Amino acid sequence: MSMRRIIIRMVFLGVTILIIPLLPILIIFLGISSPEYVIYGTLNLDVSQSLSAWEIYTNFLKNIISFDYGTSISSGQPVISEVFTAIGESIKSMVIALFLSFTIGTAAGIFSVKSKKLKNFITCIEFVFYIPMIVFSYLIIYLLDLIGINFLSDIRYIFAGFILSIYPFYIITKSLNKTILEIKKSEFFFFHTSLGFEEREIWKKFCMRYIFIDYLSFFENVIIFMFGFIFFVETPFGINGIGYRFVQGIQRFDYPIIIGFCTFSIILFSIIGIITETIKMRIDPRVINE
Repeated sequence: MSMRRIIIRMVFLGVTILIIPLLPILIIFLGISSPEYVIYGTLNLDVSQSLSAWEIYTNFLKNIISFDYGTSISSGQPVISEVFTAIGESIKSMVIALFLSFTIGTAAGIFSVKSKKLKNFITCIEFVFYIPMIVFSYLIIYLLDLIGINFLSDIRYIFAGFILSIYPFYIITKSLNKTILEIKKSEFFFFHTSLGFEEREIWKKFCMRYIFIDYLSFFENVIIFMFGFIFFVETPFGINGIGYRFVQGIQRFDYPIIIGFCTFSIILFSIIGIITETIKMRIDPRVINE
């Protein structure tokens, strides 16, 4: 939560962008695929040209900076169009998952501080949150089919979002519960209580920012989690989102799609990380003097 961490993230993003153009060169020179297959699809270059490794690298770097990831080998569509179309599909589930994770997770985290029964109940069912998402996906599909609901209709986004929110809900609940308890047991909290401040006033004036800082960390980690595991809900529900299309690209050896999705994801995660670190640096009093 300091300027140093922001600089590290920016350096990581810059180095990553410089390294990614080496992938098609490695694919070609290691004999994984033919030069024509990689160059035409990924770089949009004339395959009749005799290109050096440096020319391939500089052309691909220029394309990355201009968000031109080439053309999909399987569909013949520009990769950037495939990426945005897939993200548009995935967002429908992810927005629902984020809403459920933060609203229900926040409520459960707060009430579990006041209610030992709720805290014990969450502890008792912890094993549920570690069950693979694909198990929940097929279980819900089976139940929907059993009661005659078409799981391929728009309702699939709601259930996919619900499944995506299960583990993030648990993490937010546990982390928020821990943060609240640590603040309430801190010397800072006891000091202001002894001065006659009411608990609600202490939270409002001094402590809510720490909860918001936690929320920023939750948001960044939950987004990464959802990008990493969304395939396990998109495939069963027939959602052509980022997870499904990325795995499909791997199965079809569609290198432009693979590289395009990886590049876009890394850039997106880095930008989200830089933004969250910047906000945290602005509002966290612990880094003012760093």
